[in-house]
Order: sequence, then C-alpha cells, then structure tokens
Amino acid sequence: SDVCSSDLLFRTVVLLPVLFLIAIVVMGQFHATARETLRAAARRTGRWIVWIGLLVLAMELITALFIGW
Repeated sequence: SDVCSSDLLFRTVVLLPVLFLIAIVVMGQFHATARETLRAAARRTGRWIVWIGLLVLAMELITALFIGW
C-alpha cells in the first residue's frame, strides 16, 4: 500500500509538469505573447486533468462491472 501511494505520487509529480509543457507548445501556436500562452496553457492543463480523471473513473467502473470488486 505504501509503495502504491508513493508510485501514484511520483506519477502525478511527473504528469503535471509534462502536461503543462505540452500545453505550452500547443497553445503557443495560437497566442502571440508569453502571458496569453501561459494562461491558456494553464486552462488547457486543467481541462486535460479533468478528462484524465473522468477516463480513470470510467475505467475503474468498467473494471468493477466486469471483474467485480
């Protein structure tokens, strides 16, 4: 259990900056200034995090449905 929680923490610590850096590249193509780019990248990162959460929740529900608790 302790190993699992530290693994999840590590994945989260790695995932968030990587998502933000990818969002900077994506949003940099649509905005002219650094301020606009960073604000849009922060919003996009938040949106992606919500989608990831929903997808993980859906996968867990499907697992519980077909495999059981």
